[in-house]
Amino acid sequence: MWRKHKKKKMKSDLIIACPKGRLENKVVKYLSDRGLKLENAFFDDEIRKLTFDTNFKNIKVIKLKPSDIRSYTILGAADMGFVGYDDILENSSENIVLLQKTSIGKCRISIASDRKKIDFSEKKVFKVATKFQNISERYFHDLNIQTETIKLNGSIELAVKYGVADFILDLVQSGQTLKDNQLYENAIINNDISTVIISSYYAYDTKKEFIKKLLTKGL
Repeated sequence: MWRKHKKKKMKSDLIIACPKGRLENKVVKYLSDRGLKLENAFFDDEIRKLTFDTNFKNIKVIKLKPSDIRSYTILGAADMGFVGYDDILENSSENIVLLQKTSIGKCRISIASDRKKIDFSEKKVFKVATKFQNISERYFHDLNIQTETIKLNGSIELAVKYGVADFILDLVQSGQTLKDNQLYENAIINNDISTVIISSYYAYDTKKEFIKKLLTKGL
């Protein structure tokens, strides 16, 4: 059973945004390793609350969809948040402080197709299926390759099989999903994607000492 600790008083509560889904448990472990324990309700799937107490009176944790954490942090609803570095690359790092890069959810951004090699000379315009429209357009613009972006948010591997796109641009971890869908990894765009911890400028300015302690020595 965790106990609440009374620590140096902050100007207000420190709100930490935790992603729902596959990375949730790893983020919780990261926080736990630094002395922050969550109330039991956080781990109960039957409970629908989204704001949770911790063993520190002035620290709360909120559960959010990963795609919403950046917005909550920029707008000041969360002081710290765990997001994929792919989110930063896609949406820019403007208005946020990149506090720390972690090893959580390490993967890469790659191009994949049903061919072992893509011949970029065979067409004038290629269709790319991806949720990373900005990353895709910047990458192919730098290569002077014309593309049409097909914005998809899930099951992107099917786009090639059913003729929606010539190839896909997506996150790849082990590569097994590509193999299972008869796709080849043609090129790696960024090999250093993982979860990063971000903060708003205001939160970092007003709670810097406490945030740094949490991320380095622990509480």
